[in-house]
Amino acid sequence: MVFKNINRIKNALPEIIHIAMFYNNGTIFQTTFDQEFNIPKMGENLARAVQRMRNVYEICNLKMGAEDYKKLIFETKDMSTIIIKLGEDSNLVLFFKQEEQVDKKLKSIRRYIKRIEELIDIDKYELDFLELKQCEDDIKELKKNLELKHQEKIKLEEESNKLEISEDRVKEILKNKETILEECSILEKRIEEKQKEAEIIKEKIEQKKKTSNT
Repeated sequence: MVFKNINRIKNALPEIIHIAMFYNNGTIFQTTFDQEFNIPKMGENLARAVQRMRNVYEICNLKMGAEDYKKLIFETKDMSTIIIKLGEDSNLVLFFKQEEQVDKKLKSIRRYIKRIEELIDIDKYELDFLELKQCEDDIKELKKNLELKHQEKIKLEEESNKLEISEDRVKEILKNKETILEECSILEKRIEEKQKEAEIIKEKIEQKKKTSNT
């Protein structure tokens, strides 16, 4: 449904080359860009651009206002990029071929932006579940790798207990074990971080459930 609204915006503004929608954390959830581009990196930098301007306002002791920013325009000779605030955590970015009465043309897509904003709340709820699943999959993969490292360590220990083993090999085994222990420590730390991340996402989902039920 969101993608249909993107196409309507493009039809309303023929000058638009590409459109993307992203959350404040840089996650892009809809875009007309092909996957051959570094979409995550693009989202990260778009979110950073908005945050940089917020920081400028804070440094200069300027008030953002209750609604945060409304739009951010970056204009060059042949291109114009407009980032528009949608919902509390969502943003829309439009890439234009050239600047031509942008403010007037933006009025023609206001109704589509309003509809997109309504849909974003639904999409974001679904995105939370996707993020949770990805997080849980990452934990499984990390635990699998950790188990493989433990198995490697056990095999090295068994080999080191053999009577016919050379002194050089013993030194090599000890070095390998030390490396494996370091790798295990890194994996355990990453598992712990991912588990905390999963708990935060679960709390967000539960909070949204409570809010929707009230």
